[in-house]
Amino acid sequence: MARWTLPALLVAGQLIYWPGWLLLDGRPVATGRAIGVTVLCLFIGAALGWRRERPVPVLAAVFTACCAAILVAPAEPQWGDPYDAVLVIGIAEVIALFSVAVHCTLRVALWSLAAVAVLDGVATAAETVAAADRVNPGEVAVYVALSLAGSGLIIALGRRRARWNGERAEAARRLAAAQRAGLEAADTERRRLARELHDVTAHHLTSIVVNSSAAEMLGEQRPELRAEALDFAARTGRETLAALRQLVAIMPFGGQRDDTPSLADLAGGFRELGQRITLELPDGDPPPERAEAVYGIVREALTNTLRYAPGGEVLVRYTPAELLVEDHGGTGTTAGLGGGRGLAGMRERAESIGGACEAGPVSGGGWRVMAVFPEAGAARTAYPRRIDRTSLDAAAVALMLLAPVVGVVIALEEGMTPVQTVLVLLANLVHAVPLLWRRRAAWWVLGAVALTGALGPLLTVTGQVRPGLFYVFLFGGAADLAAVHAVASWGARPRLSALSIPAAAVPAALWLALTIVIVSPDDESGVLMNATLGVLMALLFTVVLSVLMVGPWAVGHAARRRRDRRWVREEGGVAQELEQAAFRALLERHRIAAGLQEAVLRHAAEVPGAAERGDLTGVLAAAREALTAMRSLLDGLGTRAPSEAEPARPEVSSSRSE
Repeated sequence: MARWTLPALLVAGQLIYWPGWLLLDGRPVATGRAIGVTVLCLFIGAALGWRRERPVPVLAAVFTACCAAILVAPAEPQWGDPYDAVLVIGIAEVIALFSVAVHCTLRVALWSLAAVAVLDGVATAAETVAAADRVNPGEVAVYVALSLAGSGLIIALGRRRARWNGERAEAARRLAAAQRAGLEAADTERRRLARELHDVTAHHLTSIVVNSSAAEMLGEQRPELRAEALDFAARTGRETLAALRQLVAIMPFGGQRDDTPSLADLAGGFRELGQRITLELPDGDPPPERAEAVYGIVREALTNTLRYAPGGEVLVRYTPAELLVEDHGGTGTTAGLGGGRGLAGMRERAESIGGACEAGPVSGGGWRVMAVFPEAGAARTAYPRRIDRTSLDAAAVALMLLAPVVGVVIALEEGMTPVQTVLVLLANLVHAVPLLWRRRAAWWVLGAVALTGALGPLLTVTGQVRPGLFYVFLFGGAADLAAVHAVASWGARPRLSALSIPAAAVPAALWLALTIVIVSPDDESGVLMNATLGVLMALLFTVVLSVLMVGPWAVGHAARRRRDRRWVREEGGVAQELEQAAFRALLERHRIAAGLQEAVLRHAAEVPGAAERGDLTGVLAAAREALTAMRSLLDGLGTRAPSEAEPARPEVSSSRSE
């Protein structure tokens, strides 16, 4: 409905304005012209209905139809000016250009601006030829400058609207993401804690089982293995118990372990267990943001080699683009240790840093785990790139310089020399350039604009510009208005922003009054009288300029208040959803910590006790019971979906994971 509301109102307004009002008033209207204008208005209204989907074709169609409407409508004044019969429908050009700025890139918008300026210049030249049989360059330049200024303002407002739309869409996405996080908080925390529990227990307990099993089987041939296995079980069991207790202690508070060792340390630990590991790190260890995920994947893969390929050769290679862990089979397997969660955990770790992980058998025997990662800095947003604010600020400053250009064009017809023209343009440029920093240092920009406002009076007083041309500097007053608006909208200490009005008005009034008194003194009056006159003029100009500056200040102040309220509303909603997500995660941590305390810790505590008693069978039984308890706890957490089952290694029936 909103798509057609504005076009319908515009067409209805034009037809009521002309020819409807004249017909109601009983005045004659040419039937052919009325029909032609009506048809063109309906066409323009229909075209505007597609302004969001096809803004550039709509702009071309609307401009063409508006030009045709000017030709079809009566040229004589209907209400006071020539061609004013189609004045209302001309607003369609503004709407179409605004739509281009909102829905297209800045490049397209600027090309559209240039096209509009060229068309206006051609139309103005044609009018001057029709009126005086020759082209008036000054008049054409003025109209082109005015067209650029007006159309540029429309483009700037459209780009601002586009940025506003993008910010609102981004805020809605953040809120939706926070709501999803709230709904999924418990599941996400459950999966994270399951990985944490897996990391703490699986490697240590599996190592104890493998070592104890080997010592039990080979005890008669190599009695020394029994003592080594008991010593390893006692030491590793205590480490496992300490790690589990630490996890239970920090879990309710959401803490995470930050003691991730290097890959070299990890490989060294597995070498002590008999694995022949080749570690290749051509670019060094992974960066901190990847270290935990990469370490977890490598540890899980090496733990699997210890179960399914003990004593085998294993290659571990890490580069910023990929991670490879590959073995070529070993001397045997230790069955019954896998729980089917390893690959799912490795995939989750890889996905957490934007990568992917797969595992499978290698031709000729063995197993390969490969993870690929995005290149650093390769991430790209899924949304169109926003033009940075600096470019928009530069365009705004350029538009503000168009007003002084209009003044210069007028002054050229009054005899302004080229040197004076250059000086005037440079003075206005210096006056407007500080506005580039108006968002970051609004008060400083206001001071710079106020000080550079003295350049015009200085050039006039020193005779560089004729006193009769002093008015050209008044066209640069837009910079002062923009500086006041900037303080109200972005300046520090918002409560004091109203002081920007006198801060800008007083210097400008003083420069203006001093220039008038110095350039055009009253010779019949004394110095005291001229000074008094200057003070009175300064006071009068201060009042007038202050009244003019209230408008920009009010607009900027209102914009700041809207922006602040919107920020509170949007960010407050996100913060509330995140708080609820944190609360759900906290409840889940408490629940899992309680289960861990009851299920796993009791069995894990029996491992070092049995080792200290010299009971190798008890060590093996306690380690297996701890693994079973951990597996039961993980099953209760529901961390494994049927679709995530990894392919089985050909020589064993169980999945290669844990």
